[in-house]
Amino acid sequence: MKEIESLLSRAAQEGRWALSEIEVYEVLDKIGLTTPQCFLAPLQDIPLPAARLQESLAALPGVQVVLKVSSAKTLHKTEAGGVKVCAKAEAAARLSEMRSKFPNADGILVSEFVPHAVFSLGQELMLGARADKAFGPIMTLGIGGTDAEGLTAALKPGFSPAVAAVKLVSDGGGWQDFLDRAWIWRYVSGQVRGGRRLAEDASLLRWLDGFQRLLARFSDGGTSPWAIEEVEVNPLAVSDERIVALDGVLRFRKARSASRDFPSPKAVWSLLKPATVAVAGVSEKKMNMGRIILNNVVEAGFDKSRLFLLKDYAGEIDGARCFKSPADFPEPVDMFVVAVPSPEVPALLRASAESGKVRGVALISGGMGEKSGSEGVHAEVLDVIAAGRRKNPDFAVSGGNSLGIVSVPAKVNTFFIPKRKLVLGAEENPAHARTAFVSQSGAFVISVVSKMEWLKPAYCVTVGNQMDVTVCDYVEQLVEDETVKVVLVYLEGLKEEDGLKLAHGVARARATGKTVIVYKAGRTPTGTKAVMGHTASIAGDFVVARSVLTAAGALFAENFDHFEEQTQMSCFCHGRPVGQGRLFVLSNAGFETAGTADSILPQGPVTASPTDGALGKTLAGILKKHKLDSIVDVRNPLDVTPMATDAALVEIAAAVLESPLVDGLVAAGIPLTPAMKTLPEEGLADSFPARLGELAKASGKPVVCSVACGSLYDPYVAEARGHGLPVFRSADRALRAMAAFCRG
Repeated sequence: MKEIESLLSRAAQEGRWALSEIEVYEVLDKIGLTTPQCFLAPLQDIPLPAARLQESLAALPGVQVVLKVSSAKTLHKTEAGGVKVCAKAEAAARLSEMRSKFPNADGILVSEFVPHAVFSLGQELMLGARADKAFGPIMTLGIGGTDAEGLTAALKPGFSPAVAAVKLVSDGGGWQDFLDRAWIWRYVSGQVRGGRRLAEDASLLRWLDGFQRLLARFSDGGTSPWAIEEVEVNPLAVSDERIVALDGVLRFRKARSASRDFPSPKAVWSLLKPATVAVAGVSEKKMNMGRIILNNVVEAGFDKSRLFLLKDYAGEIDGARCFKSPADFPEPVDMFVVAVPSPEVPALLRASAESGKVRGVALISGGMGEKSGSEGVHAEVLDVIAAGRRKNPDFAVSGGNSLGIVSVPAKVNTFFIPKRKLVLGAEENPAHARTAFVSQSGAFVISVVSKMEWLKPAYCVTVGNQMDVTVCDYVEQLVEDETVKVVLVYLEGLKEEDGLKLAHGVARARATGKTVIVYKAGRTPTGTKAVMGHTASIAGDFVVARSVLTAAGALFAENFDHFEEQTQMSCFCHGRPVGQGRLFVLSNAGFETAGTADSILPQGPVTASPTDGALGKTLAGILKKHKLDSIVDVRNPLDVTPMATDAALVEIAAAVLESPLVDGLVAAGIPLTPAMKTLPEEGLADSFPARLGELAKASGKPVVCSVACGSLYDPYVAEARGHGLPVFRSADRALRAMAAFCRG
């Protein structure tokens, strides 16, 4: 490692922050990895003396060689005509030709020819690693070769490349799991139909271990003054059971030692469960933002005797006492809600930090860093936060540009949304698991809870521009709350080391039986300077976040509809095992049974429960009892036709859920039939969904409903959700949601 460090130091002294290909080979050689035999012919020495050339060629195995231009200005050598395969006898002529074509190159690399099949899956790999501020060093393994990016883009997202955060894999004690889930390694290890093993796992594990050791030394926080920005081998050829580097890229920079100053757990909980609250920015004359916040806190049921206002005003406003400065507060304040113009924020935060009376600040004010020209205010606020933390380790700021925090356990609602537009903060929904919603975007939270009226989280936390406390800080603490079972997360950006923090939180949640659902915005990388086809472009920020967090156990929503589906399933079906994913589909409409049957695919993750045994006999008896046997055959999916009554559906559902061969039920139905109670005046308390909710709870199995009709049947849907059933407005979406729940 010392020799590699010297190599990087020499390059830096020359003003280079990237190594040549032969220098990359030197690095790989020093960590015990296989590279081709080669030599560099400096451009000024070409044509080489015949005897010298023949001697050098004789040292290379085989009858062919590969000639490659060595130049920092030629990034895509193959496309530029800078790679030639020729017989040794032709090498002199080809070297002269390349010298003429690339007059500004450093030289021509002459390398042994490593036989392998080009464009054959499994014989050309790409192994890369790069620095990532949120997750630390990232390792990727995917399809290699000149069309690596095109082939990767053609695959379904998540197949390639395989991505891992090095520090997380190190914590887990090995790379075998990473290799086992790498799609491309299935081709190398002969796990595809008609395939044969091309190399042993140990051969690539040696490469993964070598890269890990390299990154441990040369990364931010490592023992070297240099940090590797990106290192990649593409292609990494599989040849005669060997794995050999056929190209190499390594970019580096000065290592950074500083890490983010994380807020203390006590500071985070002071914001999540405040016992005292203060508000700044309240008008005594009009209903401004601060006054709305004050009213919402009062209406949520917070104790007015522990609610203070920062205001030079004699008397009370809406029952809350006023104080001129934070130092005048009668007791320490857990949550100080600041809703003043941004120019006033630094001075107010400084006074809060210096007072010793304020722990957590919920900063509503915007215009600090996210708006052009506000960088100075942003920097000043960061300085104030750092100074405040030095005086009080439990001082923290959440925001700015946030909507605030709702905490039902603390009876606090600091959202500046009038109650007439959104009712939130006073109660939870006992029909679903206790839920926390943490979002960088306040608008996303209020949009979701407004549209999904049944969703009543215990905590709704909006974090804004994450100047101090971040989404990941909140998630880390909320997963430790034994009462919280589902955590919803909306992310736009991750700060330093936050990816690792979030991954640890997700893994912790998974280990304790909780569910974390993540929606990550910013999916299309723009403005990147990464070389196309290289690790940084193929494994962009979104790909890394999805891969690492999914591996840790998160459910990753691909779009807003998937977020809603996963939220419903996780909230209503929390803690219900999915077994082998054997589903039964029940409907009273032929198109629904046909559509859901098309969605049950042989490769899973769900299959159709069999009906040729005891269950089939039971169902046949029920159909006969309700005089449906003349028009309905027992099958799965089962179409009971619009003639089926609530009683028939309840008996069928009960039999299905009692069967040990059924792991879950999708109950779809068109409510227009006169045979069922589907309108309020028909008595929804005794309807099929009301009874089905009881059956689902008793069975402990996941059950999902579909009501594929319009707003007239909203009360019917509400009845189902009131009994703990997730409901979708189409059968195929209900089945898709159930399949995702089983897969997750």
